[in-house]
Amino acid sequence: MAYIGYPQSSWTQFSYPVQTGSPPQPFAPTPGFFGRQNPFPMQLMTQLLQALTFMAQGWQSMAGAPQYGSSFPTQQQGGQALSLPTDSQDFASYLQAQRIGGTLQGKTGIAQKDAIPGTRFGRLQDSHLWDVDVARNYAFQFAAYASDNDALSAQGMYAGAQAFQNMKPDAKLFMQVASVFKGDINGGPGFYDNPGLRRLLESKGQFDLIKEGVGETDVQTIGAVTKAINRGVLSLNDILNSGTIDNMPRYGQIIDYVSSGGFQRDVNRYDNTPF
Repeated sequence: MAYIGYPQSSWTQFSYPVQTGSPPQPFAPTPGFFGRQNPFPMQLMTQLLQALTFMAQGWQSMAGAPQYGSSFPTQQQGGQALSLPTDSQDFASYLQAQRIGGTLQGKTGIAQKDAIPGTRFGRLQDSHLWDVDVARNYAFQFAAYASDNDALSAQGMYAGAQAFQNMKPDAKLFMQVASVFKGDINGGPGFYDNPGLRRLLESKGQFDLIKEGVGETDVQTIGAVTKAINRGVLSLNDILNSGTIDNMPRYGQIIDYVSSGGFQRDVNRYDNTPF
């Protein structure tokens, strides 16, 4: 993929990928991350937490700004709504591209050329906004799994999107951050240590959530973690401190992007861009 600056985004300080017509590379763990000592130093972890806290204090001083109390936004501000696509074929188009990319074979590659022709997902020329919609749809797949719906059908994704709106704010924030983190926005993709997340669930006694795919594949693992957060037995900071995130500085930027409303604004831009 080629990268160029894209100045019109709500997240203007970063560069975004441009679709070149070639499918992204299949999922592969970040070198040196899985099965080895966590390469993210504790000192850098501490600096990230301090930086996020500093930003939170700055936002609190702004009139009308969200009130943050820690490295993650509070529940009141963290659970922003995520709107459904305005194109009724968006889920089906996304799922077709995902399926052709090898989802059923355990891959996560997805390319616009494999989408349903004539849909916004198949025609939109803005590569950043296309990546934004991939992230939105991925979040609704997490929600579909977390609400016991079929994450690989358009009907299941729609049911997941409806369930998303009624989940606890922390669960909604986590799904959005996870979906953006896993994608190409701002130098991605990023990777979770899925076996580590499974162990985190087990450490909280959530053995009923350990089903096929949990600890192995993203939708099942993130969906199960979402269920635990929605139950109130797992916190966002449990995730942050779990050692299961391969790029903490980028993760912190994505938390800011989602919690400040940048992600939803870009979703709105996607839905309102002619195609």
